[in-house]
Amino acid sequence: MPWTRMLTSGKYQGLYRDANGKEQSAGTYTQEAEAKREAGAREKEQRGATPMDIEGAKIQWGAWFELWHSSRLLAYATDSLYQSIAANHVLPDWETTRLMDIKTLPLQQWVSRMRKARKSPYLIRAALMLMKTSLNAAVYHGRLTTSPAAKVPYPDLPQGSERYLTPDEVEALAFQMDGLNSTILWTAVETGMRFGEISGLHWNRVDFSRRVIRVADQYDQKACVIKAAPKDKEARTVPMTPDLAALLANLKSATSPTRRKFCGVPHEAGHCGGDLVFRGAREAPVTSKEWGRGVFAKALARAEIEGRVRPHDLRHTFASWCLQQGVHLAELAEVMGHSKIEVTMKYAHLSSQSIDTVRDALSSHRRTASRTADRGSTALHDASSSPDEQAG
Repeated sequence: MPWTRMLTSGKYQGLYRDANGKEQSAGTYTQEAEAKREAGAREKEQRGATPMDIEGAKIQWGAWFELWHSSRLLAYATDSLYQSIAANHVLPDWETTRLMDIKTLPLQQWVSRMRKARKSPYLIRAALMLMKTSLNAAVYHGRLTTSPAAKVPYPDLPQGSERYLTPDEVEALAFQMDGLNSTILWTAVETGMRFGEISGLHWNRVDFSRRVIRVADQYDQKACVIKAAPKDKEARTVPMTPDLAALLANLKSATSPTRRKFCGVPHEAGHCGGDLVFRGAREAPVTSKEWGRGVFAKALARAEIEGRVRPHDLRHTFASWCLQQGVHLAELAEVMGHSKIEVTMKYAHLSSQSIDTVRDALSSHRRTASRTADRGSTALHDASSSPDEQAG
C-alpha cells in the first residue's frame, strides 16, 4: 500500500515497499495525490499488476457511474453537482463506452474538445476529476488494472481569479452594515470559515474563555438541514481575535432575551446544542445567496468597492492576510479545514515568506562580501602606507 511523507519543503515524498518488503522512494512531488499515485505505480511494477476482472471491465461507463456513485455517501449539494456534471459533460461522450475500451488518447481528445468549445477550465477540471475518480474506483474494485486517465493532465486554472480584500476595504464594508451583519463579515474574514459553517454555527461551539470556535456543523441551504460535520468531514478549531470575541460577546448579550433552547433546524445526525449564532430574514438561518445578493451587495455598492466580490472571497481574504503575516501553509491548511495541503497551495503566491528568506539571504551575503572587501581594502592601504604614515 503506497503512502506519502510531507517534507519540510512542503513537498511530498512518495513511498512504497518492494517485493522484499523494503521501503523505497518514488521521488518528491508538489501534490500529495501525485506522489501517492507514482508510488503506487512503482509498487505495482515491483509486485506485478492486479489481474483484471474481464467481465467486470465490459460494463459501460454510464452503468458503472450509476453503480459506483450510488455507493458513495455525499452531501446533498455535492451529489447534485456531480450528477449535473456527469449528465451534461461526461455521459454524452462516455455513457456507452465499456471501461475496458476507455483509453488515454481519447480522453485527452475529449478534454481538448471541451477546451475548443470554450468551456470553463473549472468545469473541464471538474468533469475530468469525476472521470479520473470513477476510473480509480474501477481499478480499486478490480475492473481495471490501471486507470487510463492517470496521465491526462488537468487544465491550468486562471491566476488571480480569487478576490482578496484589503483591511481598508473590509472596514469600509463593515461601516455600511448594521451590527449583526458586520459581525458576520468579520467572522468570515477573521476565521476563514465557509459560509455554510457560519450559517450552522451554534452558540455552544463558541468558547469565549479560550477564544476559539469549534467548527463542527454546517448548514446545507439546499437540503435545509444542519450537517454533523463540515465539508472535509472533520471538525476543527479556529482561533478568535480579541476584537472578534468582543463582537460575538456583544451579539450574544443583545440576542439573549430571544435566544432559543434549540435552533429549530433539522439535524442530519446528533442533537442540537442550542440556538444559532446568526439568523437571517424571518429568523431562518442566514444563507450565502440571500446575504450575498442583499446586505453584502448593497454594502459593496455603498462602499464603492470595484470588481466582482463574492461572500466566499472573504475566506480567500482570510488566507491572504494570514500568509502575508507569515503563517505557514501547513498551519493555514489546518485552520481552513483543507484535508490536503495542495488545496491550500493555490494561495502560495500570496506568501512573502520565501521571497523574504531569499532577500535576507542575498542581503546577508552582500553585507558579508562588503565587509570582506572593506577589510581587504584597509589591509591593502595599510600595507602600501609608509612607516611614518602608519605611525601617524
